[in-house]
Amino acid sequence: MKQIVTIMLTLFFCHAAQAQSSSIGRFRDLPRTATPAREDPLKPANPVIESSSLISVKSKEPKKYKVHDLITIIVRERTLYEAEGTANARRQADLRSELDAFIRFTGGGIGATPFRRGKPNINYRSTFNQRNDAESEREDTLTTRITAKIVDVKPNGNIVMEATGQTRHDKEVHTLRFTGMCRSIDVSPDNTVLSTQIAEKKIDIVTKGSVRNATRAGWAGELYDWIRPL
Repeated sequence: MKQIVTIMLTLFFCHAAQAQSSSIGRFRDLPRTATPAREDPLKPANPVIESSSLISVKSKEPKKYKVHDLITIIVRERTLYEAEGTANARRQADLRSELDAFIRFTGGGIGATPFRRGKPNINYRSTFNQRNDAESEREDTLTTRITAKIVDVKPNGNIVMEATGQTRHDKEVHTLRFTGMCRSIDVSPDNTVLSTQIAEKKIDIVTKGSVRNATRAGWAGELYDWIRPL
């Protein structure tokens, strides 16, 4: 009886080992997936587990964007500018001139007349020193949301966007224009993208109204700064 049990257990373990080795062989024979591009979403590492597991979640297909689609841009820009400069200028001029003789009219023509009380001369010297010190510090912060329209989709999936927004309060008008390009994988599932992830971005802000007119310099001051007489 013991011999029969031993033989049966041996046959069972041999069959299990053979099934396991064949299963491993099938896993090894699966073709390897190519390395995903930067613009493509990450793919599952094991397609067999994804297709057979009850708890595996299949990855969603990347969203395809086309021209005239809308994407919300979260603008968070902070710029700190500091500049300091010093200019020194120094000019010196020396002029010395002396007259040895003066013309004299004679009966036969023109001659030279020497000076009896010394020769007239000019001795001029000028010195100019100038020092200019300049310092500038500016900090700009822009936080807003604006919806952009896709104007072009590149072959590699990059998106070119353009957005224009205008805010009017009484007589104050603020116009914001935003252009730039980003990767399609940088757009989050809620259809937003950060301004820090946008390349070749250009932000133009134009303000018109009484507040702007009161804070800017007049034409006389701008003309004086342009001419810089002193």
